Amino acid sequence: MVQNDALFNVNWKLQPGVSIFSTEWKPDTETRVYEPVSDNGYKLTASGIHKGQPYEWGYTALYDGKDHPVYGRDDVDAIEAYRINEKITIGFFKKGGVLGGAYARKTDSDSLTVQAGGRRVDGTPYYDVVVYKKS
Repeated sequence: MVQNDALFNVNWKLQPGVSIFSTEWKPDTETRVYEPVSDNGYKLTASGIHKGQPYEWGYTALYDGKDHPVYGRDDVDAIEAYRINEKITIGFFKKGGVLGGAYARKTDSDSLTVQAGGRRVDGTPYYDVVVYKKS
C-alpha cells in the first residue's frame, strides 16, 4: 500500500480558532510533521508552546495493531495505529497498557483534522477536534 503523500513532509500548523479542546490543554502554537516509515508506518513529531513553555512529543508507529512507544507526554506511553485508507488513520493511546483514548486523523489537500476522545486519568471524559493547515 502506498503512503498518503499529502500527509508527509509538511509542516502542519495548528489552527486554534477552529480547534475544539475539552481539557485545559490548549497549545498556544503547535506544528506537526509526519514522515513515512516504509509503506506501513510513520513518524510523528509534534512541537509547540503551551502556557509559554516549549514542548515536543512524538512516536514512530507501524500500522500493525501493536503498541509503539510515545515520548514526551505524561498521559500516554504507547500508541496502536491502523490505516483505514490513504486519508484516514485511527489508533488508540495507552498508558501502562491501559486504553486511555482513541484518535482519528484525516487529511485532505491542505488540512489535517485530528479527533481524540477518551477518559482522563481521573476518569472524566474528553473529546478534542484539532485542525491544522499546511504552512
